[in-house]
Amino acid sequence: MKKVFFLTAVLASLAGAALHFLHDALPNALTALISPVNESVWEHLKLLYWPMLLSGFFLSRRAGKEARRRLEQIGEYSATAAALTVVRERHRLWGGIFAAELIMPVFLLGVYYLLQRWFGGTGLAVDVLLYFAAMALGYAAAYGLYRSGRAESAAPWLLLPVVFYGAALVLFTFAAPGLSIFQPPMGG
Repeated sequence: MKKVFFLTAVLASLAGAALHFLHDALPNALTALISPVNESVWEHLKLLYWPMLLSGFFLSRRAGKEARRRLEQIGEYSATAAALTVVRERHRLWGGIFAAELIMPVFLLGVYYLLQRWFGGTGLAVDVLLYFAAMALGYAAAYGLYRSGRAESAAPWLLLPVVFYGAALVLFTFAAPGLSIFQPPMGG
C-alpha cells in the first residue's frame, strides 16, 4: 500500500493543481463547487479537500482488496472474516484520510499566515511549494495513521468535522463573509 499511497498522493496533488484552472476554463456553479472561483486563501483550500476526498475512495477500495488478499494468503478466507476485515481496514484508512483532511488546511493556513506576517506576503513559487507541502504532509499523515491504526476508532468522529468543512467550502463559495481569508489579495 505504500507505493499506492505515494502514487495516489502524486496524482491527487497534480489533479488539485489542475483544479486551480477549472473554474476559469469552465465557469459555472458546478465547477465553482470544486475549484477556486477567486484567488482567496479560502478558495484554494478546495485544492486540498476534493483530491484527498476522492483519492480516499480509491484507497479505501484498494485497502479492502489488500485485506482480502492477506486473508486468502493465510488460508482464513471466509465471507464473515472477509467482511469484518475489509470494514476494519477501511475504517483504518478513512480515519487517516479524515485526519489528513483536517490537518492539511491547518498547516497550509498556519504557514501561509506566518509567511504573511514575517515577510509581508508570499510569491507564486512559495504558494505552489506550500500547496505541495500540505498535500505531502496530508498523505504522510494519512498513511502513518492508516498503518498504525491510531485513527481507526476516530473515523466516525472525524467524519462530521470533515463534512462540515466540505459544506463550508461550498457555502462560502456562494456566500463568503467579509473576512480577509475569503477575499482575494489586493491585485489578485
